Amino acid sequence: MNRDSMSTGYTREFEDESGARWEAFGAPAVVAHGRPGAVLAFRPAGGAEDDLLRSTVTFNSFDAADLAIRPMSEKELRRRLALTRMAAGGV
Repeated sequence: MNRDSMSTGYTREFEDESGARWEAFGAPAVVAHGRPGAVLAFRPAGGAEDDLLRSTVTFNSFDAADLAIRPMSEKELRRRLALTRMAAGGV
């Protein structure tokens, strides 16, 4: 488990379809009803905070994000990363 200012919970490492290492974690976000929560976020493994890609998947808390990310299959993580990258403009 890695912790830094962008991730206050569980960080999951996985490989994308090209073999590049990525991290998935819950990043701080304002969610439903303007409350603080988390969003599923990605960055290259060991990447800087400015390499962050935020998905549209939100969680009401970091605990909820951790609960969802821990058992997520690598196939699903790769799919979510691909969707997030497409929404961010390619790559």
